[in-house]
Amino acid sequence: MRTAVRRRIAVFVTVASILALTPGTALAAVATAPTGLAGTAGNAQVALTWTVPASDGGNAISDYTIEYSSTAGVVYSWFNDGTSTLTSATVTGLTNGTAYIFRVSAVNSSGTGPVSATAAVTPFVVHTANDPASFSACPAGVIPAAGFSDVSSTDVDCIKYYGITKGTTDTTYSPADPVSRWQMALFLTRMATKGGATLGDGTDQGFVDISGKSAEIMTAINQLKQLGVTVGKTATTYVPDDNVTREEMALFIARLLKKTTVGPGGNTEFVSGTSGTKEIKSNDTDHNFTDMPVGLMESRNAIINLWNLGVTDVQTATTYEPATNMTRRAMATFMARALAHTNARPAGLILQASGYRVQNGTAVTMSVTHRTANLDPISGSYVDTFLFHHSTVTTVTRFDTNGQCSAYIIATSLSSTRCSLDSADPRTDASGNLATFLVVPPYVNFADVWAWTEMPTTVYDNDIHAASAQKVTIETHS
Repeated sequence: MRTAVRRRIAVFVTVASILALTPGTALAAVATAPTGLAGTAGNAQVALTWTVPASDGGNAISDYTIEYSSTAGVVYSWFNDGTSTLTSATVTGLTNGTAYIFRVSAVNSSGTGPVSATAAVTPFVVHTANDPASFSACPAGVIPAAGFSDVSSTDVDCIKYYGITKGTTDTTYSPADPVSRWQMALFLTRMATKGGATLGDGTDQGFVDISGKSAEIMTAINQLKQLGVTVGKTATTYVPDDNVTREEMALFIARLLKKTTVGPGGNTEFVSGTSGTKEIKSNDTDHNFTDMPVGLMESRNAIINLWNLGVTDVQTATTYEPATNMTRRAMATFMARALAHTNARPAGLILQASGYRVQNGTAVTMSVTHRTANLDPISGSYVDTFLFHHSTVTTVTRFDTNGQCSAYIIATSLSSTRCSLDSADPRTDASGNLATFLVVPPYVNFADVWAWTEMPTTVYDNDIHAASAQKVTIETHS
């Protein structure tokens, strides 16, 4: 026994002596716990992220152990994601609607360290909007910048272009500011006009609390009541100085869309039943929100309707925040996306595609619209459309040296003769729109599509007509 004790002491002294004689040497240990564990819910999965431990224990971290529990931590299961030092992982094979807690620990050559603080996440089916507009009221590259110094947003550019907003000053928009109910009345009536709705005369609708506002504001509020877009806070009060909540915004836009004229690619459903008049709305009930207003069916339906139309500013988040004040930035997003369903389109001849990068074999829907400088529809315009498939062969060109269409230019299904306008070509309707048509671009390639307008009979000359013609390029991929 004494010998064994002496040996243990000797070994300890020897090891201690070695460590003392070797500066910078320390006994290795396990790593400390990872920190900042967070999870993002997905469809039957959760994406986890975390921060590396404050200490690796003296040896490099070689892996992380990921565990999850559906029993509030009573029993944990190990998720096998292989060996990785990444500070992120996606745990798959989960059950939607089941609450899980997750924890992570670091592994080094000394073993597995302590677990992190847990993160609680419930996976769910991630829905996507069913009825978004196929085209835009403000296509990329067409709408000028609004010129505000405090925001860069194509949605703000869009509503400035249509005269819906004028900014808080000539050079500022104040995107984070809330929107008062009197301001929203002005925005909505301006949008209604551009969207093809017919406004009333603005006579007194019985609101007793708006007399202190300007004639323009009072008229706008009364017009909204006449149009059925507002019912007031009560039957006799509009409460113009209150801020618009996100719930109220959904009600305003959903009601207004039903009064506007649908445009190319906008979504309509029957007002009721399976026949009769249609209006801009979605009948789908999918959504991702977990904080819908309780007991207020019109509000819930309006939010779900706008989400499925692709109008709301949050499309993948799980919270809508109905009681939160609407910001001017979010207001611009709602209005720009809502306008896409209406007949509001930019001035001039505009060509749009339903997709600009699509999978091989996809038929792309094309839209052509024609508007005056005042954005009014132009009916009866003759329009010719043609396309060209890109090629790596240098002799395959779009136009010859005289600007005439080459033999490689193809007429679309809508045109009677390629690169030539004649009386057989289609004309814009009373709404200033051409019937939509399909284009199927070549596999793993690009296709250019043109639209142009002149009086019959005119032959397209790229040297003359290129400046006024519209061209878009569509890419395909495998």
